[in-house]
Amino acid sequence: MDPKDLEFEETLADSELLLKNTARSMDEDAEFSLESILAEYGSGTPAPEEAEAPEPQPVKKAPAAEAAPPQKKAEAAERHADSAVRSAVIPFPGMKAAEAPAPEDPAPEDPAPQDGGEAQDDAPKAMSLQDILAQTVQEALAEREDTIIEEEPPRRGLFSRRKMRDTEQLYDDAEEEEEEEDAFDEAELDLPEPPLQETLAEYRAQLSGAVKARRGAGIFTLALCVMALLEHFSILPAAYVEDPMIRALPLLAAEAIVCAIGWRIFARAIRSLRQGKTTSGFLTMLLCLVTLTDTALYAFLPARAALSLPLPAVGALSVYCALLGESMRLHGMYDTFRIAAIGNAPYIVTVTAGGAAKRVGQVDGFSNSARANDPYARWQNVLLPVFLTAAVVFGVLSTLEAKQNLLLAWNLSVLLASANLLAFPMVCALPLKRIAARLAKSGSAVAGFFGADAIRRSNCVLLTDGDIFPPGTVTLGGLKTFGEESGKVISYAATMAHASESGLSRLFNNLLASDGGFRETVEDVDFYEEGGVGGRIHGETVLFGTASFMRKRGVNLPRNLGLKTGMYLSVDGTLVAVFAVKYMPAENVDWALHALHHSRITPVLAVRDGNITPALLKRKFGTDARAVYPKLGTRLALSERGGGRPYALLMREGLMPYAEVVLGSKRLCLSARRGTVLAFLAATASTLLAFYLTFVGAYSVLTPLSLLVYLLLWSLSVLVDGMLSDRY
Repeated sequence: MDPKDLEFEETLADSELLLKNTARSMDEDAEFSLESILAEYGSGTPAPEEAEAPEPQPVKKAPAAEAAPPQKKAEAAERHADSAVRSAVIPFPGMKAAEAPAPEDPAPEDPAPQDGGEAQDDAPKAMSLQDILAQTVQEALAEREDTIIEEEPPRRGLFSRRKMRDTEQLYDDAEEEEEEEDAFDEAELDLPEPPLQETLAEYRAQLSGAVKARRGAGIFTLALCVMALLEHFSILPAAYVEDPMIRALPLLAAEAIVCAIGWRIFARAIRSLRQGKTTSGFLTMLLCLVTLTDTALYAFLPARAALSLPLPAVGALSVYCALLGESMRLHGMYDTFRIAAIGNAPYIVTVTAGGAAKRVGQVDGFSNSARANDPYARWQNVLLPVFLTAAVVFGVLSTLEAKQNLLLAWNLSVLLASANLLAFPMVCALPLKRIAARLAKSGSAVAGFFGADAIRRSNCVLLTDGDIFPPGTVTLGGLKTFGEESGKVISYAATMAHASESGLSRLFNNLLASDGGFRETVEDVDFYEEGGVGGRIHGETVLFGTASFMRKRGVNLPRNLGLKTGMYLSVDGTLVAVFAVKYMPAENVDWALHALHHSRITPVLAVRDGNITPALLKRKFGTDARAVYPKLGTRLALSERGGGRPYALLMREGLMPYAEVVLGSKRLCLSARRGTVLAFLAATASTLLAFYLTFVGAYSVLTPLSLLVYLLLWSLSVLVDGMLSDRY
């Protein structure tokens, strides 16, 4: 078995043990109704069985619910005495060690005990995750806990809810460490950028000009290719064939027109050359110069006309392919900004220490990121000078071997055309165009190669409650109260669900609205590892969570519970309500999870709902829905809702557009990398074979038509790979 797969299985096993009492049975889910719950609890509320009370050691917590509130009050009085109504934050009362809350009280006053306490807690809290959630992330999260608890007054959970000011900094630090190796200039990404509408208008104008130029060049290139075809099969009139000047001047004029139409390619190549970059456009310019020179020599020098036919069609085809690649690139950028300019994106895709994350944020920086140079252009800048040098050297050697100085331009034409593969301008442009078009259909856009490369590097995707179970897939099957009015328990449950910011918030808010109630003011909100949340409402200690959580807090539950995904509400240590919550899988989510698994992208459950575990995903979506389930502190940190650099934009709700962005980013980078490698391998073989043919003087083999077919065949594999880049 693959080590990563084995690690996955171990993580899943640990998670299933952790929540054994919540998901005790792996059979099919039962339908729950009010009648069934009433029947189930009609016999009273006996104490739990002795065999059900013990839980796995990693999450063992000795103090009962009565001990926790004084501790929380002490912390609240010490740190937030000036806050009358707030959501307090304490270090996870539900974490593994029973003594965990005790050493954390003196931590702000005495650094030595704090260090000692952390050292004691680290060992039992170790967790097994993928490479992306390794020890560095956990240490950063632990440091973050202490900082926020000590310094930030307005708190509602483990981390501050102030729009990512603090947690964003945590993630950005990790991200900056990764991106130190990037070739992109971060300073350029932070420059002021024009409005998206202006950028869209700019790309629309550029695309229109590029398409017109490509079509104009295509007409004359096609004419030259037809002439080469007629030459090959000797269909042309004898008067045309016998006169070199009549034969060459129309070809010379057609190629010159193509070069004039493609002046943008040459201008960009010169600008890049001034910056020390050698591009395929520069090799195309040199190819056109030598083919034009050779065609002119053929027309005016009879000695040259007697040797071999000129190759103007090759030069014109190279310019056309460059224009085609440029129009593909601009088309991809146009599709990207067409989506980005629709309006304020409801979500952005950024990168955190745990992987790609969907969050609420600003689009500032998206435009500069999208227009950054792709990383694979570096390969051409490094290797193309080598191919250029080889083509010149081989051309000179072939000319010296043939002892025909007039063939120098012709030999250089053959070798430059072989070295400058026709597919070079389309290696990155073609997958960008196809991926951008596919993402546009799903209402999303990725910030070019820079954004795609940043997203695919993590190889992980953070999934929150709403991603896995969107609105409409979580329903309430029934409600059972114990000694309390339904209005009070619904109000308390909705208040706790809202305070936890879990996926259950919408469900209980709707239930509260239908009941005509309102949310209460909650204080001292605490998150627990076992799958619950606690707080104080009107001086009462309220707990809300799973069955396992209630047992760990010392709350007596009825025997023989059949609820796999029930939620329980207790007040002052007494069970007051049971909610039968049902989770229904959505087809789009099922497709997204399977697609992520197929592409070897790891889902990370950054969830707050204690019911959503790897075991639940396995029951609902099958074995392919394997996910990493971090500890509570990591989940809370990774589930922050705002901030970060926008590497992609999402204009639609749901997991599918989000998954499309992550999958498309990986496919875009993979296709560009693979195409670049294939292109250089093909160029190497093409150049060596062309050198052999020119060196031995096989002029009859290298006719204009045969050379065109030769170049197209070498580029075919690269083009096919690019055409399939959006098939996932």
